[in-house]
Amino acid sequence: MPLSFGSVPILAAVAIQLLLISSVSSLNITNEYLHHACNNTQGKYKPGSVFEENLNIALKNISAFNLQKGFALDSNMNRPYKNIPPDTAFVMLQCRGDSYGSKCHSCLTTALSGLRKKCPRNKAGTIWYDQCTLDISTFSAGDSRILYDDYLCITNPKDLSGDKKMFDKKKKDFTDKLISEAGKLGNNSKGSLYATGEMMIGTKKLYGMMQCTDELYENGCSVCLDWLVLQHPFCGDGKQGVRYMCRSCNARFELYPFLRT
Repeated sequence: MPLSFGSVPILAAVAIQLLLISSVSSLNITNEYLHHACNNTQGKYKPGSVFEENLNIALKNISAFNLQKGFALDSNMNRPYKNIPPDTAFVMLQCRGDSYGSKCHSCLTTALSGLRKKCPRNKAGTIWYDQCTLDISTFSAGDSRILYDDYLCITNPKDLSGDKKMFDKKKKDFTDKLISEAGKLGNNSKGSLYATGEMMIGTKKLYGMMQCTDELYENGCSVCLDWLVLQHPFCGDGKQGVRYMCRSCNARFELYPFLRT
């Protein structure tokens, strides 16, 4: 079904939000809203404008994809994206590695509705949910350039117990390992740039996930993740979990399993 943004209604199934799944393994899968960033430098569009028509073309194209790889970049113009005319619309969607296919479609619907409410008629904006990131812009956001803007860090409010210094040191080692794994995937230029793992730290098990947009190959993924974590060197210290997010890559660590696999 086609999706739309602006004066045209969203014609899609109601998004299924995975609010909380409790099981014996304490699996904790959510699709909560995390953050948004409205880019006001690219202006706003009017109902029925050329930009709105172009945006709806891109959204219609993405809604028709099977999203089995969890990534989509589309526009109202054909590739290669060169000599981009005014009012061109680009849409980039990156779903989490365990949220592809129908789950990615559901998150797209949720994210589009959320961005429409939080950044009404903005020609550019980004919104983050647990299971996907949606980015709309007037220029291509899906090439090898790393989009460093709108980065942030969110901590789990719960404090750690026990040896916090030892835990934070081991977490850093774990972080470096996952960045290396994600970087290798980028150099191979195959599959999704998505790495997960777990590590025992004393009596606690730490779960981790890192991901880059699928077109960030070669060393772009490891560069993005390295940079993102370094912007917040003490974020998450002494806490039970932390998230790092920007438009091109993200990472998360928790003391409970938050992925489907």
